[in-house]
Amino acid sequence: MNLKQAEIILEKINRLYNTMKLDERNVDVFEQDLMLSYIRQLYDVFAPEQKVVSRNRPVLPKPESKVPPKPEPKPVAPKPKQETPPPPPPKPEPEPEKVVAPKPPKVPKVVQEGPPPAAKPAPPKPTPAPAISSTKGLSIEDQRELFDDAEATELSEKLSQLPIKDLTKAMGLNEKIFTINELFGGDNKAFNEALKTLNSFRNFEEARKYLSENIASRFDWTDKAKKKKARNFIRLVQRRYK
Repeated sequence: MNLKQAEIILEKINRLYNTMKLDERNVDVFEQDLMLSYIRQLYDVFAPEQKVVSRNRPVLPKPESKVPPKPEPKPVAPKPKQETPPPPPPKPEPEPEKVVAPKPPKVPKVVQEGPPPAAKPAPPKPTPAPAISSTKGLSIEDQRELFDDAEATELSEKLSQLPIKDLTKAMGLNEKIFTINELFGGDNKAFNEALKTLNSFRNFEEARKYLSENIASRFDWTDKAKKKKARNFIRLVQRRYK
C-alpha cells in the first residue's frame, strides 16, 4: 500500500471539492468526471490489500435453517346455494279515470241602450324636469367646464404631447404629491386606485364617466381653487387613450 500516493490523491480531491463548493448549483460535468477519476485512483491504492485479506479468510458454510413445513389447509366443503324464489309478477296499474271538464254556460250578450259613454280626456303630459346631470354627481355645466375645455386644449396641443401607456408612471414625485393633496384630499390609496382603474379602460368616454361619477364629485373638483389642476390632470388622462 502506497500511503504517500493516497495522500496526494486526497489533496487533489480536497482542492477539487472546494472549487465545486464555491458554485454548487452549477457544477461542470468535467469536474464531476475528474472527481470520479480521483476517487477510483484512491480506491485502487487500497483495493489490493482488501483482496489479500479476503483470500486468507476461510469461507464458512452458511448454516442451513430448518424450517418446519407448513401444514396443508384442510379442504372446506362449499356451502349449498339457497335457491331464491322468483319475485311475484307486478300488479297491473289501474287506468286513470278520464275527467271531462264541464262546458262553461253561455252568457247572453247585453245590448246597452242609449248614447255611448263619453271618452275620458287624456291626462296632461308631465313637463320634463330640467336635466341636472348626464352622470352622477356633476351637472352638465360643470362637466363641460372640466372635460370639454380640457379636450379643446388637448386638441390644440396634440402635436406636442406623446401618448401614455401607464398613468402610474406618468408623473414625477413632486407632481404626484401635489395632485394627491389638491385633487384627492391627501388620500394616497384613493389616488392609486383611481390610476389603476383608469389604466383598465379602453377609451376616454369610459374614463370621463368614471371620473365624473366617482372622483370629481367626491373630491369637489368644481371648486374654483381646484379647477385648473383638475383640467391638467384630465389632459394627462386623455393621453392614455391615444
